[in-house]
Amino acid sequence: MFTRDQIMSFCAVYEHGSYSAAARVIGRDRSTVREHVTILEDSIGVDLFEIQGRSAVPTNTARQLYPRGVAIARQIEEFEKAAFNSFDQELLTLNIYHDAMIPASLIAHIEKSVRSQYPQTQLNWLHRSRHEAMEDLTNGQAHLALMPIKMMVHPDKEVNFINLGRVPLSVYTGIDNSLGKKQSVRLADLQLDKQYILENHHDASLQGVKISPDYSVVSNNDVVIELLKLGGWAALPEELAAPFCQMGTLTKVDSYELASTLNYNICVFFSPSLEHNQIIAHALNETREYSKVHLR
Repeated sequence: MFTRDQIMSFCAVYEHGSYSAAARVIGRDRSTVREHVTILEDSIGVDLFEIQGRSAVPTNTARQLYPRGVAIARQIEEFEKAAFNSFDQELLTLNIYHDAMIPASLIAHIEKSVRSQYPQTQLNWLHRSRHEAMEDLTNGQAHLALMPIKMMVHPDKEVNFINLGRVPLSVYTGIDNSLGKKQSVRLADLQLDKQYILENHHDASLQGVKISPDYSVVSNNDVVIELLKLGGWAALPEELAAPFCQMGTLTKVDSYELASTLNYNICVFFSPSLEHNQIIAHALNETREYSKVHLR
């Protein structure tokens, strides 16, 4: 019967290439890590590593076992986290990370529902990058994260996710820009004009984010609006741009060639260990209900 420590030591040696490096990473003595791997080797009757100098080189058997070892190690970690949270302690503070382009109406919907059901819980809405969100979901500083999906759906870290649906984007420009006065603006027209790209869209490598070779990356939504008054264009969520169109600051560009390429999906990410917490479960359910109605 293999133990947690044996599997964790095997995976660490495989990933870091030596017993010493593995011991440093998992906080064990080198001799202890070596013993764990030796017991595994004795149990299955074959070597898992060949020692070449100071390196431990995986054998073919190790290469076959490693993916399963990683899966088992993750399941053990999730079990331990869930076990420590099994008393379902009430969260007094809920930290929700979000991308700048997550619909404000979704955030307001979650806030209203959670506050109504759990008035004692403080909700913090924190604008963070996708990388920061994945890191803090793993270490427990964040509880939920609303983020756009990359070209590859799988998250970077050991977290779960729910695909909520598509957020439609359209091309917008300042009211005085000639692009806004044209009918059926072509892709070539956009490539000849200045483009402003929201930083989170750029960092998340969203499909089709770069159209013009002349582009600038901007962190703040308000700054993008001000820059568009001077010229250029940007792909923005309709919910963000609509009020400025009503005020006569921005205008929507008729660009049929980009109609189906400027949308992106958003996900809610969460730690498996908190999935069954009643407050987290409630927030996830409300997020799903909103997406059924408002996201495509």
